[in-house]
Amino acid sequence: METFEIVAKKNKKRNRNRIILWSITVVVAFFGIYIGARMVTGKLISNQAWKVVNEVQLVESVAFPNIETYTWSANGGDMFHGGIKGRQAKDIYGIPLDYGEYKADFGIFNINRGILFHANSGRYTESGATIQIENNQKVPQFYNKNAKEEKGAPVHKPTRELPYVKEMQNQLVEVALTFDKPYTLKEIRAMIPKNLKTNWYWIGTNSTADPSWWQPSNLYGTRPDYLTKKEYVHKKEAEEAIKNLKEGERLSNRLAEMRHVDGFLDNLKKYSATDIGKSTYNNVTPSDDIKTYLKKFGKLNLSKKEDLEKLEFSGVILTGKAENFAQLEGKEWIYASSIGASIPNQPYYKLDKE
Repeated sequence: METFEIVAKKNKKRNRNRIILWSITVVVAFFGIYIGARMVTGKLISNQAWKVVNEVQLVESVAFPNIETYTWSANGGDMFHGGIKGRQAKDIYGIPLDYGEYKADFGIFNINRGILFHANSGRYTESGATIQIENNQKVPQFYNKNAKEEKGAPVHKPTRELPYVKEMQNQLVEVALTFDKPYTLKEIRAMIPKNLKTNWYWIGTNSTADPSWWQPSNLYGTRPDYLTKKEYVHKKEAEEAIKNLKEGERLSNRLAEMRHVDGFLDNLKKYSATDIGKSTYNNVTPSDDIKTYLKKFGKLNLSKKEDLEKLEFSGVILTGKAENFAQLEGKEWIYASSIGASIPNQPYYKLDKE
């Protein structure tokens, strides 16, 4: 018969084992819950980051004249929060020019956009010009022939800066042209000299507001590469790709290079259905111009040349060698001209057009 002391020792050992087992179970369960929570929150944070990326890409597809994000990176964060930053660049006649950085912070259920779409908008000077502070570059501005002063907000006089460009010797220059009226794409292509590059088309405004005050994220238009909707591959192009297929190269890779995603009008429709990056200036909402534009052109089939050439624009962003802009001086169809960014030309640059 066991003594009380032996029984007590056995119970103590049994209780100790239970405590150890429960402790291990609790620790394992805790780490399991923690790892599971990290996976869930990590997925949510990743989704938020991609949401920011997709929003910026959508806005840049319809706004930001000659400005595009070229790199993304994480910007701190923890289990429940994250951040992302991107850098934008301009295309100056085929040469990339850094335009600045922007950031967005987010939690697992919310995004703090802050000045996400206005981070590099620039600072206004007494002359009415805008300077992008980070890289000390002038911001090209568009003007409205029908602009009227409202609620004390002054209307900038249209600048005519083309004569200055020829003095910028050995430089590559960006210039915004505001037309005297909207012109069709077919007309614009005939108007612009072949040795200048059209980087961006502006749809203009139907308001009486002054767009020279507006942020780049509220100036709407498109890059030329969005002006053709190729969600398919033409038979002729496919046959050409097969004929030029190199040994070991997959046809799908070649066709992917020829395939574009959404076109200009599709981008406008997608953007119009959101409230991303939109602003109001003295009761004028620039994004309303998109609705007006789509009412007029929204049903065009841009895969058809005759439809594509019917699109109308009120201005363009051009880039090129400074000396090549002289041929535009005195053109009656130019209402305003505004110099933008510029960089010294270098002999080793591979320019878009020579």
